[in-house]
Amino acid sequence: MRTLRTLKPGQKGTRDLAARHGASLVCVRYRYDEDTREHLKTVELVVRRRSRERELERAASAAVNSRAAVAADRRVALRIGLRERDLQWRVKSAGGRWDPVRRVWILKRNVAERLDLLHRVVGGGV
Repeated sequence: MRTLRTLKPGQKGTRDLAARHGASLVCVRYRYDEDTREHLKTVELVVRRRSRERELERAASAAVNSRAAVAADRRVALRIGLRERDLQWRVKSAGGRWDPVRRVWILKRNVAERLDLLHRVVGGGV
């Protein structure tokens, strides 16, 4: 099947279809089917419109949530005194581990925040 002519809404040959379908009419095509030797008049219609803004907002929101999740999962180094055994035990039971080289406790940032230990973070992330 080959296309003989493609017309935009409002052009001669499309006015009756433009009146019938309104703004949903995209184009009218005049085609020829070589197998059946028929001339066809076809229309292309918009059946659904969706705002791109919503998709962009969702994508931006997902990106922010993803960055927040990554930041919360990031590990931080905590300075805890050698005599603060109770606090060391709390950090260890929350999943923290001791780094003997740097002499700091390593813990996920969101866990450190939940234990109210962010004021003890040293040197940024790990």
